[in-house]
Amino acid sequence: MRQDTSTTPQAEERDARNRQRAVKRARAGKARADTRRRAEIIREQLADPRATECRCPITPASTPVELQALGAGCTAGRWVCPTLDAIRRRIGT
Repeated sequence: MRQDTSTTPQAEERDARNRQRAVKRARAGKARADTRRRAEIIREQLADPRATECRCPITPASTPVELQALGAGCTAGRWVCPTLDAIRRRIGT
């Protein structure tokens, strides 16, 4: 007699929950890595000698949304803050 290899509905639901948790953990890990990378880039750019002229309120904890918003207050006409510009280019915002 052949043994039934199908799974129970409960086992399928448990597997689906486990997969969902794994995806959630992976997304959280990627978000942490992205935040760490962004902070590293900002720290590196702020350590640059020409960053001493920058008056932008940029911190390593700045989010991409905050960096976009700074563009409106840290630029004048055609002039763009070189530090902010370098950070935004490297981060890709």
